[in-house]
Amino acid sequence: MAAVSVFFLLAGVVSIVRTAELRNMNGLYEIANPNHCAGSAFSTDFSEKNAEYFDVYSPPITTRYGEVFWTYLPPVSLPDDIVKRFANKTMAIIGTEVDQVFVTKDGDVSVPITWAYNHHYVTTMTGSRSKVVRADPKDYLNPPYSTLYTHTDTFVSEDFVEEGDPPEIADIPKSQHFMENNGGEFRKSFHGYPTGYIQAIYSPDTFHYSVMQIDTHNRDHPGPDFVAGPLPKASQAPPNASYSGLLECPCTDRIKKDIHTVYSVLTKGGCEIAVQNASECFAAARSIGTPANATTQAVSDKSLPSGCSVVRSPEDVVAKVMFNAETHGTSCGGGSLYTGQASVLNKVTMQLDLNSHSNEAKITLTGPDGVWFGVGINAQAMSDLPYAIIVNGSGEVMERKLADHDPGKQIATSVTILSNTVVKGVRTIVLNRTMKGVTADHYTFSPAVESSLPFISAVGSGPAFAYHKFKGAATLSLTALDGATCVCNAGIQGSINGIPFHKDCWDEPKGDLVRQKNPTCWVDTYVGGLRCCHHGWILLDQDQNPWENQTDEYHMKFRFWFQEYNPEEPKHENLVRIFWETEVWSTEYDIPIKQPDVMPEDALHEIQSHWKVGDMLHDCDPGSAFDCTGPRTNKTGINLIYAGGHCHAPSCYTMELWNADNGQLLCRHDPIYGNGTEIFNEDGYLALPPCLWGSKEEGLTEPIFLSFDTNLMSIKRNNNTYGHYGDMALWQMRGVLV
Repeated sequence: MAAVSVFFLLAGVVSIVRTAELRNMNGLYEIANPNHCAGSAFSTDFSEKNAEYFDVYSPPITTRYGEVFWTYLPPVSLPDDIVKRFANKTMAIIGTEVDQVFVTKDGDVSVPITWAYNHHYVTTMTGSRSKVVRADPKDYLNPPYSTLYTHTDTFVSEDFVEEGDPPEIADIPKSQHFMENNGGEFRKSFHGYPTGYIQAIYSPDTFHYSVMQIDTHNRDHPGPDFVAGPLPKASQAPPNASYSGLLECPCTDRIKKDIHTVYSVLTKGGCEIAVQNASECFAAARSIGTPANATTQAVSDKSLPSGCSVVRSPEDVVAKVMFNAETHGTSCGGGSLYTGQASVLNKVTMQLDLNSHSNEAKITLTGPDGVWFGVGINAQAMSDLPYAIIVNGSGEVMERKLADHDPGKQIATSVTILSNTVVKGVRTIVLNRTMKGVTADHYTFSPAVESSLPFISAVGSGPAFAYHKFKGAATLSLTALDGATCVCNAGIQGSINGIPFHKDCWDEPKGDLVRQKNPTCWVDTYVGGLRCCHHGWILLDQDQNPWENQTDEYHMKFRFWFQEYNPEEPKHENLVRIFWETEVWSTEYDIPIKQPDVMPEDALHEIQSHWKVGDMLHDCDPGSAFDCTGPRTNKTGINLIYAGGHCHAPSCYTMELWNADNGQLLCRHDPIYGNGTEIFNEDGYLALPPCLWGSKEEGLTEPIFLSFDTNLMSIKRNNNTYGHYGDMALWQMRGVLV
């Protein structure tokens, strides 16, 4: 298959097409589940698969020792002849290879993973019918979106069609995501599929990178063996370890935590966690918006709720904050009148006055005159699909049902404008409606159930409702005007270096982290991992700053193996992506060090997760976004074709995926650890052979059918002779709905 080699210089990035000599970039690979009863072994040599390839290089990555590089890089155009060849056509990608390289005049030189540790990458190829846009991470918690995320930025790909597009491309993906085996195991883990299975993409033209790299290069030790550079006190790596403790993102003394208790209100029942004393009560009442002129009193009274409460009546000029030491007090609530007020970014204020007896809700909104502003009620992000009230620049009001990062639809008017005034550039509009929504799209206020009401707010740059200029979120606390509102301890919140901390650790049966009290789940116990590993941060203590002016510059290199797309029998089957975290949904977790009485050979830590196949599926059209698995109409399950785990050196021991209904082991990963100093075999670093299913003739076992109701179980084990921060236990899989 002879051709001319062509070089393209694109924004300082070299993309190369080579078809004169076809061969794997990183050598041959292994798979985890070969069919030993087949007549031949599965080949991981892409040159045997009637395929071509092209290489794409990232923009340069430049770091100094101890630095984290984790950002969305400028997009790179695919080679011109590839773009022209597949314009308005479908490419069939059968596999990829990845490396990190110095680009020299004498050719590429692989960067040792002991110098630059790839924590993970998330990459997307887009085409003429897709685009990548910057987004709010909170708005993109769910598909259908391809997310190129960092902790401060999120970029998503949005697919679309144009008028006149042929109908046969409707089901063809317009963007594709590449993130299987996407961490330290990336170079020698197989990223390919059995014959006939592909990632299809229509009219591809651009490649997008979000990579997380950690510089562990000891500039005073040329190698080839590894010797760690200076490490912070928080590093858990033992002396003379084959790996750097920096790759686990320890929280160094450069990290500043802000930890505080947050409080919520309750108008029914009693607090799950009570406020403990009077001084805490009075401070807590102020934090939930109780007026500064409220009186305070400590009592012991069975006629009041135990603990902290705000007591007032419609006749009271001021509220009373009461701390009741009596442990057998009354229940919270009992009233029918409620009020509360909160602001977002000092730009939009919402006040609610509710009367559950008359079913009336008075809503007072305050915002800037001349531009639109609005609120979305009972939501923390647009992905919550809230009921919204929008006020345009001239004071006209409309109600909407918002969609996920989309304006959604206008719904029937249920509010009446009581007043609409402007004073010194600030518009105040007072609305009235029933507490109960007139349709399912209209929010129903239930203060006895939801007394802490989250809401989002936005302000536009012009008078007409359009994309927002400012946005934010807040929580409005409703207090009773004719009863007692309890003030409850809602737990610990905080930030790390000013960035709010949030983890969504799911409890059993889905996950184990809450039961095990894993430190990763709470800001006050968090000691290492992604939250201490942002772009540009230095993973050293303040008194450490070696080789400050010595940087390494290199590129991520992707090789795409492809074929012409065949829509006819035997046609190519596009693989949909399915994903699960054993550490649901924390994305990482800590490996605690073994107890002193545990023998080294027994030093294993284990977590499990239990879920259904259907939990991983998203019913949107696969042609609209990468995570869409398609409608389940006339489908009963999925044929599993590829299963790749993701876990970290140096402690990953095994990962197992089980059919929990029949006890069948579906896939087991036994990492292959390096034991030398040469590239791809660095001591202590791993490869993770994936599980593949296909034809016996190709050396594989037949695809595994899993119904949508099949119960799955993941078991992840780590060696815990030493402790480790921020490990992962992800299942990155692909299959076909049937």
